[in-house]
Amino acid sequence: MFKLNTQRSYQYPVSVVIFDGEKEQTGKFTATFKVLPNSQIRDPENADKKLLDLVLVGVDGIEVPGEDGRPLQGDALLQALKDDPAVSVALVAAYQESITKKNRPRT
Repeated sequence: MFKLNTQRSYQYPVSVVIFDGEKEQTGKFTATFKVLPNSQIRDPENADKKLLDLVLVGVDGIEVPGEDGRPLQGDALLQALKDDPAVSVALVAAYQESITKKNRPRT
C-alpha cells in the first residue's frame, strides 16, 4: 500500500543566471521546500503571501554577504534570496518543476 506523507519536505537543485554589469554569472545551490496542500495555497488567508514565503524552508550552497560583509544566515538569508528578482524566479521555477517533473506522463 502506498502511504502519503502530507507533511513532507525535500531538497531540490536550483540553477540561477545573474547578470552583473556585463558579466553573466551562473550558479547552482540546493533549496529545501515543504509541500503545501492545494487547499492552503488557495486559502484566502494566504492570498497576500508569495509562494516562496509559504514553501521555502532553507538553502544550502549559496552565500549572500550582509552589510557587515559577513554571510547572512537563517531568515535573513532566505529573505535576501526572495528579494533578488533572478534568484526568486529560479526558486519558484525549481519548486514548480520539482512538483511536476516526476508526475508527468511519459510519451
